[in-house]
Amino acid sequence: EILLCESKKKMLHRSFARLASTRFSRALSSTHMETDEHFIFPREKPGLDYNLNWSLNQNQVTPCGDAFRLTKAKDVAKLGAGPAVEVPKPSDDDVPPEAGEEALSFAAFDTALSVVRSSLSETATLYVVEGDAPGTRIPCRVISDDLVIASAAITGILERMPLRQPTALPITCFVTSSGENFSGLVVEQGDGVVYPEDDNVASVVLSGDCATPVALSAGISAAALALEE
Repeated sequence: EILLCESKKKMLHRSFARLASTRFSRALSSTHMETDEHFIFPREKPGLDYNLNWSLNQNQVTPCGDAFRLTKAKDVAKLGAGPAVEVPKPSDDDVPPEAGEEALSFAAFDTALSVVRSSLSETATLYVVEGDAPGTRIPCRVISDDLVIASAAITGILERMPLRQPTALPITCFVTSSGENFSGLVVEQGDGVVYPEDDNVASVVLSGDCATPVALSAGISAAALALEE
């Protein structure tokens, strides 16, 4: 009888141990571990794409909220944008001045670029539009906090390009409707980190009242022309 009691005690002990282990495992499951502060990766959703965010870091823009990648017209329609935007043909006056020429110094351009990058990094929603510059096969990325600008870029300026993983592209446009009025572009040699040193890349900066669809169209075309030379 003593041996039988000891055997039952051991069986009960093992049963309780298994039950406790099961409950502890369930408590550590992803459902129970997730809180407002801690969650299990990955948790991507519309507006949160890790590959896109990493590629934006290459452009020195760090999203603090949602970032939507737009590669076709229906992408922007899903965000509540209106019908396709018809962008007028730019005039010579719409073309942003190029850094290094008399109208714009490299220092002034670099300052404006830094300010706009910071502004875009602090906005709640970013729109990242990608396509080929008009009439070329030069990929272009437009980073903006303005849905109207994004809609104009994808429906009225850029041409559809083959879908690829998010990455830094030869032409990058930084566009915000906030801040001081500024318009400019620069063409420079690749940095050897994000871009090969043998490649030339272009950046366009538009802010304040200068951030218009027609100025964006003019800037993209001017940048593409400079890269083709």
